[in-house]
Amino acid sequence: MGNNNIRGGFLRNSHPIVYEILFAACVAVANLIVLFIIYDGRHHLELPRSPIQTLSIVIIAMIVFVSIWRNYIYNRMHHHEYEDRHERKEHGRVTFMQQLFPYWYRISCGLMFLGNCMLPMQILFSSNLLDLKTGDPYQFNIVCALCFGFVFTMIGLNFFADTFIFIAQKVFGWTTLYQQLHVLLSSRRWYHFRAPLVFLLSAKIVLGGALIAKEDPIVVQVTVPISHLPDSLENFRIIQLSDVHIGVTIGRTRVKKVVDIVNDLCSGSDDNCNLIALTGDIVDGEPHGLMKAIEPLGNLCPGRDVPKLFVPGNHEHIHFIADQVVTVLSEIGIDSLVNDNIRLHRDETRENQLVVVGFDDLSSRRYRGKEQQAFDGIDAEKDTTILLAHQPNHLKVAERYGVDLMLSGHTHAGQFYPGNILAWLFNSRFSGYYPSRGKTAVYVSAGTLFWGPPVRFSTRHHEITDIRLVRSQ
Repeated sequence: MGNNNIRGGFLRNSHPIVYEILFAACVAVANLIVLFIIYDGRHHLELPRSPIQTLSIVIIAMIVFVSIWRNYIYNRMHHHEYEDRHERKEHGRVTFMQQLFPYWYRISCGLMFLGNCMLPMQILFSSNLLDLKTGDPYQFNIVCALCFGFVFTMIGLNFFADTFIFIAQKVFGWTTLYQQLHVLLSSRRWYHFRAPLVFLLSAKIVLGGALIAKEDPIVVQVTVPISHLPDSLENFRIIQLSDVHIGVTIGRTRVKKVVDIVNDLCSGSDDNCNLIALTGDIVDGEPHGLMKAIEPLGNLCPGRDVPKLFVPGNHEHIHFIADQVVTVLSEIGIDSLVNDNIRLHRDETRENQLVVVGFDDLSSRRYRGKEQQAFDGIDAEKDTTILLAHQPNHLKVAERYGVDLMLSGHTHAGQFYPGNILAWLFNSRFSGYYPSRGKTAVYVSAGTLFWGPPVRFSTRHHEITDIRLVRSQ
């Protein structure tokens, strides 16, 4: 038993004041992070974050550091360590779940290792992510990405379980029912039952989400009323693609299927598509190494004079490939609209033109201070204006310049737990259609495909959006 006094290391043998200093440091860091997010969002990027979102960010940040305190500092401070497994076995106190736990632990560690391979692989081998012959991802890519999704989900479940127990203890700790439950939840039997329970629940979420992600994107039809829309632009039709993420888990086969669906939408002779908008995060790796998967995008609405406009997303900038993507897409007939605007003519009169504005992503330095440049020559009172911007956090700028409709993506509608909570917290609009509260209506795509883990476990399916403009009554 003497060895047990040594196993706690520095923290176990330290004076209690050390724990208080560590906890105070955690709280201070949390507050600095929260203040930076709120300040940067409201004053630098002008994010229209609601008071509920701001309060939620503060609460989540506090919970994170309280969870760290409770699990890694408080428990050591009070010497809540389990007895050595072999000691328990000698006294005949080992249950089946206690014997099984080390195997769950080893399996989890193996999955964590594979999951952690995904991001380095995407960065270090961005030009060799796909099979050069087929243009599709290697099976190893898919396995690593699924493991990454599993680990992310498992951490999220553990975190919120700990948080729920902690809050319940503080709020209901005085009740007889909680005291009875606390005896159960504090027992070693529950501790060793929880590990496989969280493991299996995470596996169910990831595997179920993988089956959904394997399906083709659905077509979502949206009608957007605009008060001063000219009669000649009635039923102007826009097909929106967003967040395709050609790269580690998305290859030629999935992209070609997306193109086939869009071409079916464009095939009606009496109901043509008037614009194809690609609102960022189309390519997620070095584009010249992904050309076989990018090429099908050149066949969007073939034989028809349909404008195809692309704006960069944050992933094009994360990989420092935005300029390369612009060049590659231009070679296959897709124009880029970066801090600029273009007029789409149905005839030569100003009233019958639709103005499309394109922003670079918020993560790009080129965007800062270029809003005025993008809106040069536009009269908000006379022109019907559509803004293509990857992140919905451009909304305040859109409202300032009198944009009628902003098309965005970025959030993936959360894609899978706990990403849906984070996506809601850090974006001014989460997913779907938001009617105009003053001037600007917003549509946020749930994403045409997905990023990273081929998993969809959220409220919305991945989509191709079919948008029609109509004159409001």
